[in-house]
Amino acid sequence: MADREPKRNNDPPVVEDDGLYLPTIRPHSLEKIRLHNRYAEIFTSSMRNKWPQLSYIGLYSGAGRARVEGANEIVETSAISVLRQPHRFTHYIYVDNNEACTAALEARCRIAAPQANVTVLRRDVNESAPEVLRALPPYGPKNGLLSFCFIDPFDTSLRFSTIRALSHLRIDFLVLLMTGADFRRNIARYLADPTSTRIEDLIDCPTWRSEFRKDGNALRFGLGKFADAMQRIGYAGPVSEPVYVSGKKVLLYNLVFYSKATAAVRLWKKTTKSLERRRLQANFDFTD
Repeated sequence: MADREPKRNNDPPVVEDDGLYLPTIRPHSLEKIRLHNRYAEIFTSSMRNKWPQLSYIGLYSGAGRARVEGANEIVETSAISVLRQPHRFTHYIYVDNNEACTAALEARCRIAAPQANVTVLRRDVNESAPEVLRALPPYGPKNGLLSFCFIDPFDTSLRFSTIRALSHLRIDFLVLLMTGADFRRNIARYLADPTSTRIEDLIDCPTWRSEFRKDGNALRFGLGKFADAMQRIGYAGPVSEPVYVSGKKVLLYNLVFYSKATAAVRLWKKTTKSLERRRLQANFDFTD
């Protein structure tokens, strides 16, 4: 079958099997891709005449295509979708530690946008900041650079130090926080294991155990402490969007958006309002 155009609401296009590596995603991931795609499109459309250079940074970038679990469909995920926008970024940097993903992504980038300035790094995301910074174009007062970074981990293994290492840039962050699928589900295990630094590293809080015992609400605590860490490096927010198991009132994760610019926050709010939402609960109230 021929590849089809995006259906509506920035849905990822359904494509044919190209013979390259295909991870599997669940249906709820389409909501994440949809939100990402819409914001990236608005970002470049709004900023392309204001900034000479726009960079896209995809951390945990994946393979660029994936098979949707339970459906006979293959879709383009965020890494390739962002190459097919009406207005492109001037530079693309992707990071993933899975060799099969990076090999497939490199091949798909060459096909999707052979003229695009693309760098694919096979690295642990938490060790990749120096190479990401080296891959960015030279910039200065007369050659400005504005960046958008999408961080899409599978669990809570992201270290806040990775964000801090990039935060001196003019950069917006869209971060997937596994508030439901990992943080809340496994909080008792992390709390009981004194050798685990996973939560400490994620929310930049060495005293998180004693503070959490006073709070007791995993979702409120996780989002709140991550917001505190972002505020310490100059970011207001968050503007948070919950994503649920398809057809159920079960929270999986939150997409949290941070920027140092109020205009970018307005763009993100425009993104969420411009899409037809497919979730059962309109407002997330931090309840367990």
